[in-house]
Amino acid sequence: MSPQEQQHSRGYSVPTGRPYALKELQAGLGALGDQARDLYDGAHPSEYEGVADALYAAFQTAAGLAPAKSYTGCTEHPNGALDPEAPEGWGRCLLCNDRRRLGQRSQGVRAGTPAPEQRRLGYPVPPGPYTLAVLRRHLQGIEDSRFHLSISSPDAEFVRIADDLHRAFIVARELSRPRNASGCAEHPGAPIDPDAPPGEACIFCAGRRRRAQRSPQTPEMLPRIRRGERRGLLRRFERPPG
Repeated sequence: MSPQEQQHSRGYSVPTGRPYALKELQAGLGALGDQARDLYDGAHPSEYEGVADALYAAFQTAAGLAPAKSYTGCTEHPNGALDPEAPEGWGRCLLCNDRRRLGQRSQGVRAGTPAPEQRRLGYPVPPGPYTLAVLRRHLQGIEDSRFHLSISSPDAEFVRIADDLHRAFIVARELSRPRNASGCAEHPGAPIDPDAPPGEACIFCAGRRRRAQRSPQTPEMLPRIRRGERRGLLRRFERPPG
């Protein structure tokens, strides 16, 4: 018997734990549809919390069924640190970019040298605005996809439903947050300053304005110094001679 016939005779090998995880995913998504039907336009943010929690639990299960992703896009450091100042054409792996920067200074490597082809970074985040209609559209796509899942489904289908669940979770999480009562675009979840004039109720911006209007002669409280840092401080006043 040839090796291909031997492999064909063995049949399909189901990954360990996939039947149980798939059953758990199907049950969670079935209950999720009932929770989403109770939502309505103008619902309080707390009513979205249960849907967001259920979506996150389903996303975690689907992510375990799908192959592991690389957040950095680097095959050597898939879960390493991200480079916040990566030049154009470089990857996002901080460790590899530091190597390239050292090589650029020592060997004259050009900054525009293309980086190796990299995989998608993490899971997708949908753009705003986040509304109930957008959430229902994502849930409908998840509902259509889950009926085609089976223990023999290819990895691409599990990757697809994990991405869809992550998009829906982001929308539900944003809808579960309190409304922007302060009216501040910079600090949307900031507390309200009761003494601020209308339209300037953000307590962070109000404190910033008060500090800017304070005269230079106004005394300020110095930060508390920990016991082990006293010897390293410079003297504020020179010791009198003698």
